[in-house]
Amino acid sequence: MGYRTYIASMPKREYNKIKSMSEEELIEFYNIEKEENGFWYKGVYEFGEELYEFGKFTDFNIPKKFIKPFFKNEKLMLKYNEYDFFTIKKEVLELIINHYQEKIKKYYNEMVNPIFGLDNSGNQIESNLLDSIKIKYTHPDNDYLFDLSNITQKKQNALYNMINHVKRMQIEWVDLTPFDLNDGKQIITNSWKYEYGIFELVRIYKSFDWKKNLMFYYGY
Repeated sequence: MGYRTYIASMPKREYNKIKSMSEEELIEFYNIEKEENGFWYKGVYEFGEELYEFGKFTDFNIPKKFIKPFFKNEKLMLKYNEYDFFTIKKEVLELIINHYQEKIKKYYNEMVNPIFGLDNSGNQIESNLLDSIKIKYTHPDNDYLFDLSNITQKKQNALYNMINHVKRMQIEWVDLTPFDLNDGKQIITNSWKYEYGIFELVRIYKSFDWKKNLMFYYGY
């Protein structure tokens, strides 16, 4: 899919009024303007308050047992058949958080493990590159001398990936702002980086009032 996906919140009191409505009932309820040819539109993003944007090309799978079509009326749902548009349970948010965690672990392991001579399970299979370091104590900073005579291709690849990672993180902090200080918003970060986004999702997971509000997922 090429569109962006989001999660949003809607009061259950309002949702319970509209979930079983027909197309005409929904139009009347929200006073939606119809064109002369009968066409009308209310965007999926207009039914609630956006909580988090996942961006494009998400790669997590949401089990069907945790989701339901936003509307019970099949004809009304056909109006939105080009979009992801369904209600979700708390378990979906936990699933996505765990998915982010696994992505982060895999990403850092792929960068770090070769340097320490570890395989994907953390077992020692090669020499630790850091064991070859000799420290020259100087003022105000020390010099670290590497023996790179026998560095493997995997370790070179890992060093290259580390450098690129640091460069991307520099851009995040120097050219962008990964946190939000705007008044009236509870958002901590709007960064799409998994390392930061996961904390925004945890905040939502812990603070969302599941008794009073409904959470839904949509894309457009």
